[in-house]
Amino acid sequence: MTEMKIITDDNEALTEVDPLENAHWFIVQCYTGQEYKVQERINDISELKGYQEKIFRVLVPEEEIIEIKNNKRLEKVIRIFPGYIFVQMIIDDEVFYDIRSLTGVAKFVGSKTSPTPVTEDEILKVLRKVGDKTKKIDIDFEIEEVIKVIAGPFRGYTGPISEINAERGKLKALISIFGRETPVELEFDQVEKTVK
Repeated sequence: MTEMKIITDDNEALTEVDPLENAHWFIVQCYTGQEYKVQERINDISELKGYQEKIFRVLVPEEEIIEIKNNKRLEKVIRIFPGYIFVQMIIDDEVFYDIRSLTGVAKFVGSKTSPTPVTEDEILKVLRKVGDKTKKIDIDFEIEEVIKVIAGPFRGYTGPISEINAERGKLKALISIFGRETPVELEFDQVEKTVK
């Protein structure tokens, strides 16, 4: 158990148990689209009822993505787990009932009477994902689709896509150069779909 030492004005050492030691992460299921409102309501009830020593973090996991559709690049933030909120807290009947009664909350994940804590491994995966600021790319290109190069040294050439690497934001296309199909690696923003 983690203990904190507090020194008082008259140099006496008091030992206090770290409240996070007994806290666990729980999942609250809410109605899709209500995640941020429920997050705000949980924070409000924590402040209103003095639950700061019981409710520590309320998290709506989200990530930034880049979407390329119809040759337009759009950056947006999406919820990783739509309809779910992660709450780090020390659970008791009163806190359980108050959160469960909030507008927009469907239930806690677990049994009807007691929520199941998230395992340490699972919550670490979620926290790493939330802390990871690399943007994922969602594209609407497909293998074998014919694209046109609009920038770079191969501008004006066309050819079918042979490989797509979304993580790196690149694709390979087979472009006919001097009568031979040559695989060329291109950035997503260097190409566009050919109009049929």
